Amino acid sequence: MSVIHITLDQGQPLAQLKATRMPRLEFRQALFRSPIPDWQRRLYPASLLVTTTAFDDQGRKLIVDHQAMRFSLLYNSTWPEPLFQRIRNWHYDPVELRKDLHVANWLVELRLRDLRLGEDEAVEIVLVG
Repeated sequence: MSVIHITLDQGQPLAQLKATRMPRLEFRQALFRSPIPDWQRRLYPASLLVTTTAFDDQGRKLIVDHQAMRFSLLYNSTWPEPLFQRIRNWHYDPVELRKDLHVANWLVELRLRDLRLGEDEAVEIVLVG
């Protein structure tokens, strides 16, 4: 497993990770960079949407799984800054498949949901996978 650092911003709203084995992700840290001081209200309804897709040898989709990692699980209204250094509430559940299915490769996509980023804003995620 290696450490992966992802930055999502206006220019790159999607991150893709490819693998030949079933992905197992552990979210470690998150940061919301924004010059706007009212970050708690903007971040509360937002989530990081993790979409996992399994493909067979011919490139056909075998399964697509969506998991929403809600930012509201990481803080409360008194949290001082949008930096979350020890994430314990974002649990990625590996995709369950029938044992007889052969998966050739996997694709994991990460994107923001319910958070429209401005020009000087970004979300940084550190995970192990």
